[in-house]
Amino acid sequence: MSVGGVGIPRLQELTYIEMAARAVAAGEPFERVRLAIVNQAEHVARANDRDGSFDVDKWIERHSNPLQYVHNTVDVLKELMRLGWLERHALPSSPRSAHAHADATFTMTETGRAWTDLVVQDPYAGYHALAGALIDAHPQFEGFLRLVGARPDSVSDHLSVPLLRYRDEHEDHGAFLTAFISHTILEVADGTLGWTAAPETIEDSLRTYVERAVHRAAVRAEQRAQEEKERQAKEKKPRKPGSGQAERRWEEIAAQVPRPQAWTRKRYAALCEEAAIRLAVTASGCPMDYISHELLRRWSRFLGLANFSYYVPGPPSLRLWATGRVTGRGKDVSFIRSVGAEARIAALRALPRVWRAESERAGGATYCPVWRIRAAVCWDQRISDDEFDAAITSAFRGDVAGLGFRVHLDEASHVRTPGSVKPLVLSNYSGMPKVFHVMSVFTDRHDEEVHIR
Repeated sequence: MSVGGVGIPRLQELTYIEMAARAVAAGEPFERVRLAIVNQAEHVARANDRDGSFDVDKWIERHSNPLQYVHNTVDVLKELMRLGWLERHALPSSPRSAHAHADATFTMTETGRAWTDLVVQDPYAGYHALAGALIDAHPQFEGFLRLVGARPDSVSDHLSVPLLRYRDEHEDHGAFLTAFISHTILEVADGTLGWTAAPETIEDSLRTYVERAVHRAAVRAEQRAQEEKERQAKEKKPRKPGSGQAERRWEEIAAQVPRPQAWTRKRYAALCEEAAIRLAVTASGCPMDYISHELLRRWSRFLGLANFSYYVPGPPSLRLWATGRVTGRGKDVSFIRSVGAEARIAALRALPRVWRAESERAGGATYCPVWRIRAAVCWDQRISDDEFDAAITSAFRGDVAGLGFRVHLDEASHVRTPGSVKPLVLSNYSGMPKVFHVMSVFTDRHDEEVHIR
């Protein structure tokens, strides 16, 4: 087992670090640490369930199956060791070897125990300290914060990655890739993305990334198909290769071999997005793979340091922007965030202007999707989604006066809400939580509170 690298650990939730540290500090063995991680993952899934899709039976199985969440547990323990909060110790190399480590216990360092005590007593201070430690341990994390404008030496307050919708006018994947490259070159030339690259670099980077990925997928699919065919052939053992019965058996085996995953429009467009993100971060001086970028934007949003959206008004793009400023590293880290009453009042004052623009874009719609308005306001004000939601909530409770407009929220939805955005959840007058999908803004000099219906 090695913890020597500085690559980004595959931790979807930074809270896994806290849960694992608490379990280790309490003297729990590996299996109990695994259960602590599963419990936290279940908690996150349940908290984010707004449509009744939470599957209790699935989580019961994940708790009882010792092969589940082994990789997550190993990754978080490795990270604790990398941070210097846990003494080095052998860990499972795969889920199947986890049983040999089920009763293994771990030793926290003095620094690790101090951080665990801190995060238990004061979570806010604990995660501040964690952010400083992560910046110190992972150059890519510091680089990501620099790219989005959250470090003192940032050269831009955002990073935008141009995207393109796959339409009927694109005859095939090759035509779409060519159009995607041309679109990216034009957007970069506009000079508003927070990064730049030469046209020939864009062409070579995007085309090479996509074509290599397609080729690798084809090779892997062929290898898997051959391995599966050989496995099934060994199990079924047709004895007379020359007979018609044996030929039919071989045909049956071939029919059961999994087919390569088709390159649908959605999948191919997602691959081009990966290529564009890789190009953008590399051109900005912080190369990283797509998964690392995806994890870092989640970490940054959770820590209140950056936000991102695919739905900011304008050409299709992934936009990432700082919601605060981080100076220093390790124990000497300090933060300034765009949060609190001042940021929320500014968001509410920008709301009518943003809403009118979105309404006009939608052909004069009376109601607009909350998630689109949220993305637009957060980008406009460089704030987090939580600050936008808190601003709407404070207005609803009557804590804000003098706005000169009313906000109407409704549970109806006339367009599909993307799975990647969170809903707006507020409590009505009886205290029950309600999910709101659309909103409207009306100028009204006499009634300035937010109405929920």
